[in-house]
Amino acid sequence: MSSTATRTRSGGGRHRKVPDRSPRRVVGWSLGVSAVSTVMMTLDITIVLVALPAIREDLGLTLSGSQWVINAYSLTFASLMLAAASLSDIVGRRTIFLIGHVIFLAASVGCVLTGTEAGLIAFRAVQGAGGALVFGTATPLLADAFEEKDAAKRTRAVAAMMGIGGAASAFGPLIGGALVETGEWRWIFAINIPIGVLVILATLVFVPDLYRESRSRAGAAPAPQGVPQGTPQGTPPDVPVTPQRRAPKVSVFAMLLTVGALALLNYGIIDGEDRGWTSQVIVASLGAGVLLFAALVLWELHKRDGAMIDFRLFRIPSFATVTFNAFASRMFSFGMLPFLVLWMSGQLGLSALEIGYVASGLAVPMILFSAVGIRAVAWIPVGWVQAVGMVIVAGGLMLGLRLDTDSDWHTLLPMLIVMGAGTGLMLPHVMSLAVEVVPASRTGMASGLANTALPLGTATGVAVYGAYLANKVNGGLDTLPIPEQFRGIAQDAAEAGQFRLIAQRSEPLAQQALQFFLDGLHGIFIIAAILALIGAVASVVFIRKPRERA
Repeated sequence: MSSTATRTRSGGGRHRKVPDRSPRRVVGWSLGVSAVSTVMMTLDITIVLVALPAIREDLGLTLSGSQWVINAYSLTFASLMLAAASLSDIVGRRTIFLIGHVIFLAASVGCVLTGTEAGLIAFRAVQGAGGALVFGTATPLLADAFEEKDAAKRTRAVAAMMGIGGAASAFGPLIGGALVETGEWRWIFAINIPIGVLVILATLVFVPDLYRESRSRAGAAPAPQGVPQGTPQGTPPDVPVTPQRRAPKVSVFAMLLTVGALALLNYGIIDGEDRGWTSQVIVASLGAGVLLFAALVLWELHKRDGAMIDFRLFRIPSFATVTFNAFASRMFSFGMLPFLVLWMSGQLGLSALEIGYVASGLAVPMILFSAVGIRAVAWIPVGWVQAVGMVIVAGGLMLGLRLDTDSDWHTLLPMLIVMGAGTGLMLPHVMSLAVEVVPASRTGMASGLANTALPLGTATGVAVYGAYLANKVNGGLDTLPIPEQFRGIAQDAAEAGQFRLIAQRSEPLAQQALQFFLDGLHGIFIIAAILALIGAVASVVFIRKPRERA
């Protein structure tokens, strides 16, 4: 039957057309829905950054509330992504992909309709769960559309999809600024609704569940005569068969441990400054988070090849280093950006769109220098390329120390440009290195862990940097003779970068609060630069591709 032929089913004398199943058509639609979905899920991590000032004005967000609006999505996204890939092997790629989209769509509607801080945070967490199901199955769904002989085409298609997602993540602040400027902050969530509906319909109509179909055919096919059931076809009966590794399975217990550990640790870090670091609630939260994480590691090590998260891979120095680099790259970029947004909005009075334009100073070099980083490995070992990128990032962060009370966005821009260039050099190799330095049977797990490190880096940066900044601001204000009835208002305003609000009461106090805020930013820059230099040294010492080790 030709590729353009249509099949018919008889029933009641009628015939119904079935969508064209030609390989080219299936690949095209699979790439389309996977790429659009990847853009949606990665975009929602960063698009909200520039909308924070508008959300704060509308819902009265505190600094910790702003951090949770970001981290509620990032944490559930990171916690469930590995489970999503394993779950798709059991239930089917397209099924989990569609379920994820429905959850994400419903949560986006909730974000649009909610009128409270708690409601927005809750719906963002649900969004992250749906995003994990979609993102964790988008690559397998696309890969299934290719035949085995088209491995090179499959690799290029997956790389193109991931590149599009990375670009969307980088330009998230600019896109978010345009949406907020055009309408209001709810538009950044409302835009998901029509796109999500179209993706769901396109998947149902044009993307067949090839994985389930192949499993059905494989299960129905009898073993060749004389070959025991379960023996790979093509293996002579007298040749011993090497037992295969147990495939990673979905573990509800491991999922609960992961979500619980990350949520408790983030709660302790984010709310520690408000409640007090010696508060019983904070101490219990941090302690329980550490214990749950330790239990997760021990449980998964016990499961060995059947683990949902194979922590044994971190014994490979190259893999541990490249995963740390992925984590750090997000921590010193998108994990830091919310606090720069607060400064640009509160002190400089920039609109959401103007903040997006400034933030593109990080995004554009990141994309441009990705091409340089890809070509550089032809002449320089990949570990050195990673190291050079990290050193450049550290240099860019040091440029941020030039910010003072009289600075404007022109002072910030060189820092963002240099950081974007360094990140662009090292980031393209993270995924390829992660799968090249581990055994072939664990490449899927390695890719999933490296992918998970990205949103975890964002969430950790938002939590740790926010706690550090709040401590610097509140500690500084505590040394000043501020009337008690105004102290709480001044602290909340200073943490949110609203120095103009403080200036309405006292201009000198606003200047001092701004200086404390900038001191906190300087400390964040130094912490991030140290992380970058650690990554640079580790890259030179530990990153060795298999052929380089040989």
